[in-house]
Amino acid sequence: MPTSAHHHVAVRVADLDRSLAFYRDALDARVLARPFTLEGPDMERIFGGHPGLRVRICLLGFEEGGGLELFQFLEPAHPTAPTDQTTGAIVHFGLQVDSVRDSLARVEAAGGGADHDVLQWGGRDIVYCRDPDGNLFELVETPFAENVRLTLEVVPDAAP
Repeated sequence: MPTSAHHHVAVRVADLDRSLAFYRDALDARVLARPFTLEGPDMERIFGGHPGLRVRICLLGFEEGGGLELFQFLEPAHPTAPTDQTTGAIVHFGLQVDSVRDSLARVEAAGGGADHDVLQWGGRDIVYCRDPDGNLFELVETPFAENVRLTLEVVPDAAP
């Protein structure tokens, strides 16, 4: 099987139930696995050797495939995500939607918000948003392959 980046993204959240409701209500995520808690030596090793680590997890899916894993660390607890795109290992994750403006309205109604005004990329809307924990995601109308084509039009020297 060839490699695919269309699998899942995992994000840290402070309140798993609130975040589950946000992604369900704002972006039509569906619950694939209800919240559950993992702990023990294997989890301690996976997440950096923290003795007594306990993590609550929920798995969400989207109609067109791909998923979102929500992680609420109970021990050790870290209530907020970094908010500066230049400091974290993951800059943001992208979600393709039919209408950026309609999806943004739902994001805002569910407790999230835009980082800036809606922008145009290749004649289509894009916007970077934050969930209630500050995790950054991009709402985009074009498929990734189309984004690459548009990028190479703007930056032709980037072509492989």
